Amino acid sequence: MNTELVKKRSEIVKLIRQWFDNQGFIEMLTPRMVGLPGQEPYLEPFWTEVVDADGKKYPAALITSPEYAMKRLLAEGLDKIYDLGSCFRNNEPWDGTHDPEFLMIEWYRRNAGVNELMDDTEKMIRDVTVQFSESKFQIPDSGFRRLTIEQAWREYAGVELAPLLGDREAMAKLAVEKFAQTVNPDDTWDDIYFKIFLSQIEEKLGLEQPTFLYRYPASQAALARRSSDDPRWADRVELYVGPFELANGFAELCDSEEQRQRFLEEQALRQKQGRKSWALDERFLEGLPKMDNAAGIAFGVERLIMLLVGTTSINDILPFPARERFNPLPEKK
Repeated sequence: MNTELVKKRSEIVKLIRQWFDNQGFIEMLTPRMVGLPGQEPYLEPFWTEVVDADGKKYPAALITSPEYAMKRLLAEGLDKIYDLGSCFRNNEPWDGTHDPEFLMIEWYRRNAGVNELMDDTEKMIRDVTVQFSESKFQIPDSGFRRLTIEQAWREYAGVELAPLLGDREAMAKLAVEKFAQTVNPDDTWDDIYFKIFLSQIEEKLGLEQPTFLYRYPASQAALARRSSDDPRWADRVELYVGPFELANGFAELCDSEEQRQRFLEEQALRQKQGRKSWALDERFLEGLPKMDNAAGIAFGVERLIMLLVGTTSINDILPFPARERFNPLPEKK
């Protein structure tokens, strides 16, 4: 254990919390164990069960994010709220950038969109970087860049993306002929999109300056609303800094019927992949229309800490990383 880095981790967490408190955000402590976790098809919750005093058993999962709970709080009328705490994801690689238990901060505000999310995120990182006197990370003079998905594909892949939206055959032809990618018969448009994006674009983002990537294809909206000027796109944003993706946020979808349909599609995809599926969270869906015009973003705290202390491995800043917690020393005889 590197006790000096562990102490610095604690200091940086305090600075992050201090920034949000100073901006008038209210800290929420939402449940870490729930009956109905998120439906994301590529995230895997940890499952257990809760047994009450009468012996009745209830399925339970550790949250992959506090998103559902935070949006229900927005629906109850709260504004400018954040949750800073542990989240849990199974089947993640132990590659130095992941741990099955990690710190995430999510914050939400009413009457906001992706521009406000980008403003909050940039100001917080700038302030924490300045306040942490031993920072190894310096924000370049060029500052933070804001780049639409269309602009990123044009700049890094030399491709106009808009004409390809939803056209699987055209995307497949591009992948094979221009980028020498393998396309399988059951690959969807999004599957092919990501083959190109991951190999040609993502690895270049954030290296010269922190970069917000926003305005995603609607098929990748997740819980974001469609863009009001063009429903082919969604109001979603991610932040890349150095080698890390730090944040993922949405101008929130508040149409419960559209969200229900998206959940059903994700549920079907999980089943197609042979993954566990579960019922929709009806309380969450019921509250969506009451959120009004809101936006929220999830931010990986440890990845910012890694940048600030100058390490590329999450194992360096955790007091007890997964490789130690789940690989005990053999018993002495």
